[in-house]
Amino acid sequence: MGGGIAQLLSYKGIWVRLKDVHHAAVGQGFAAAAKLYQQSVKKRRMTKAQAYQSMARITGTLDYSGFKNADIVIEAVVEKMEVKRKVFKELSESTSDQTILATNTSALSVTKMAQETKDPSKVIGFHFFNPVHRMPLVEIITTPMTSKETIVTTLQFAKQLGKIPIVVKDSCGFIVNRILLGYINEAGRIFEECGQMERIDRLATDFGMPMGPFTLSDEVGLDVGVKVLRVLESHLGARFKPIDGFEKAFNKGYFGKKTGKGFYIYGGTKKTNAEIRSLLGRKSFTSFNGEEFLKRMIYIMVNEAARCLEEGVVGEPADIDAGMIFGTGFPPFRGGLLHYADHIGVDRVAGDLEWFASELKDDRFQPCSYLARLRDKKSGFYGR
Repeated sequence: MGGGIAQLLSYKGIWVRLKDVHHAAVGQGFAAAAKLYQQSVKKRRMTKAQAYQSMARITGTLDYSGFKNADIVIEAVVEKMEVKRKVFKELSESTSDQTILATNTSALSVTKMAQETKDPSKVIGFHFFNPVHRMPLVEIITTPMTSKETIVTTLQFAKQLGKIPIVVKDSCGFIVNRILLGYINEAGRIFEECGQMERIDRLATDFGMPMGPFTLSDEVGLDVGVKVLRVLESHLGARFKPIDGFEKAFNKGYFGKKTGKGFYIYGGTKKTNAEIRSLLGRKSFTSFNGEEFLKRMIYIMVNEAARCLEEGVVGEPADIDAGMIFGTGFPPFRGGLLHYADHIGVDRVAGDLEWFASELKDDRFQPCSYLARLRDKKSGFYGR
């Protein structure tokens, strides 16, 4: 992510300094940026001279020299709170009073990081989506201590980068990952029941998703997904507990494209990893009910989105729809996740969720109070 962020900034004419703890790590950041520029030249989106000129805006360091001159620092270290807090403490001591300190965390508390700094008002979340150069969304995560000046400046910076920002209150998983990981985990549960991974992926793409949940997991990395699910489970409850199949695949090192083997095998022609099915440990499976399975995956996202509105993580349903379209590729022709729920009818969505809760004997499907209130008022997310 660090190399991808550096490439984007340098492409937009911004000078960047990459810092890491050893030369090899800095080199990996340079290599990631250089690869993206090589691809742009190959696709004739820029000339070699333009690529060299942009790449020259990236420099590297193992210390904090020059950081006093930085307008903004974007932290993109490993997703471990103890590491991030240490980094923010160091940044606070190594930057100017005017420097904005941003974190690219995908799920961890920005507030806890801010508490390590001299001026928490200058700390904000700036969550890019992978791949950085393609995904248009950025989540701007604010804490109770973030100043309006910091928010406005960060929003302007996001627009300078050509990104679509949505402002989100600091909350575990924020918006996109919180909603999306519930969908992927539900797809995993369905896979454990029916054993037909490829059909579940096709079910999602036929609905309009850019890729199925298992292909998406391979793109992002199952290691990342499982770690985020664990964080979500610890803060939001058992509905986010990673399914046993994911944990077993994680322990086997089936992380996806980065390791050459995940739910699918890569290297030449993509093919199904037959070992994944054997990890489920079942001799018999249920029949494939496409209509029911699709509802479970989509409606569990609707319910989680309603919880986000109930908790005030975002202010408007449109923020969630924008986040899901530009952050996950939720089919734009369906108007967004909550527009789609209104099209189906909130009463029908809530009714189906209650049926799943009863049929499958699992409270994760119980409609949240926000959704139940909409149904009682015979209203939708966007009004009557």
